[in-house]
Amino acid sequence: MVGLPVLLLPVFLPRKVFAKRLSGPKTSASSTNPISFVARAMQVQDVVDDFRSRLAIPDPVAVSIVPENKLLVSVERLKDRDLGFTLTFEADFLESLDKDELAAVIAHELGHVWIFTHHPYLQTEELANEIALRVVSRETLDGVYEKVWKRTGTKGDLVYLAAK
Repeated sequence: MVGLPVLLLPVFLPRKVFAKRLSGPKTSASSTNPISFVARAMQVQDVVDDFRSRLAIPDPVAVSIVPENKLLVSVERLKDRDLGFTLTFEADFLESLDKDELAAVIAHELGHVWIFTHHPYLQTEELANEIALRVVSRETLDGVYEKVWKRTGTKGDLVYLAAK
């Protein structure tokens, strides 16, 4: 595992990108070229930072890219609460996302962070999606869910999204 602090913003907004070196037969671009891997992580962090600002999320959120994540992408509060949250992407899933899909995934996960920082006892997928819709379109969010269900071999229901 390699932690790569990429850039530190002013003290009030720490920014870190973490990447775990991928090994094994995976052939995604990020695993074969460490420079593009770090560049991709920085691109993701840029979107996270933009959405954090637009959604008025006070806590920092650091991006982490790992070889495997059973949830494909997840967010969790760091043990040291002052350090904020970690948004963890499975590398291959991240590489499968286009720009709009990436934005939708980040918006949804930051929806969970927004809830936690504003109303910690109201954590629901429905509310995370409502927050996400402040910065991305419903169509893009719908498409990401389809991609996730296809990748995980499950089928969900979007009835908890606000009506079109």
